[in-house]
Amino acid sequence: MRSYLFYAIILLALAVSLPAWAGGDEETFVQKCGSCHTKGGEASPVNPADKAGVVWKKYFKRGRHPGDLSTSINEGEMSSILGYLQAHAADSDHPVAAAIPK
Repeated sequence: MRSYLFYAIILLALAVSLPAWAGGDEETFVQKCGSCHTKGGEASPVNPADKAGVVWKKYFKRGRHPGDLSTSINEGEMSSILGYLQAHAADSDHPVAAAIPK
């Protein structure tokens, strides 16, 4: 009985904290990608729902981004950005059509 209660508390704690983690991913995405990927910016706006989650992963793994991201985005930030894109991709439960404001 105690083990069920322990797991229930852990699951509740995760459920409460997950939205905060997702918000950090969005903040990183807007901060790091928003300088170029806005209407009228150097690059076209990015909509997470333009691709499926697995496609976003392959896009960065295969080096498809035209600019060199290694000088401006570290591994942790890239992981956060990819997490945000996948969480709001076309095949996700919460697709986002326009994430970076004008």
